[in-house]
Formats: sequence, structure tokens, C-alpha cells
Amino acid sequence: LDLMAAIIECEAGGESYEGKIGVGAVIMNRIRSSQFPNTLSEVIYQSGQFGPAITGKLDAVLADGRTTASCYQAAADALAGANPIGEALYFGNGDYGQLIGNHWFH
Repeated sequence: LDLMAAIIECEAGGESYEGKIGVGAVIMNRIRSSQFPNTLSEVIYQSGQFGPAITGKLDAVLADGRTTASCYQAAADALAGANPIGEALYFGNGDYGQLIGNHWFH
């Protein structure tokens, strides 16, 4: 739960609650996909995938406990199956897919 909440904090801390769950749902979709590793940690730390894991920001957030309650709740909801983004495996800036806040899910 801590790892999922921290990556949501890093990637979507300023987004709506639905956007936070969307980031968690992308990670869960990746775990279920044959295109990606099959554990939470392996998906998040996979080379070249999540900027905060690459830069060390994720580890800093984990170490200092800066994760908000809403990110913890979004993480719990995503882990329990909440999914506002369907089968999307990616999110970010762009101009296609499903827009939630500032992220396009595709």
C-alpha cells in the first residue's frame, strides 16, 4: 500500500481523486498484462517507465512519509479493483485516450 500510495503521490498528487485512482489502475492493468512484469514493485521500478522511480523522487517520498491520505485511499481503492480508465496501460500528457484532469489515459 505504501509503494502504490507513494507513486500516486508522485504522479498525481495534485490531480482529482479519480485521476489518482486512474494512475493506480494503470499500474494494476500493467500487472495483469503480459507486456509488463507481474508485481507492483517490478512494474513501478521497471526501467524507463515511471519518472519518479528513475529520479529517486519516489524513494524520497517513501522515506519521508509525504504521502497524503487521499493518495493512500486512492491506492487502496485501485488495489481493490477501482478502475475509471478501462484497460489503459499508459498515462501522461498527450491528446488521445481518456482525459482525467491533466492526464490522458490510453
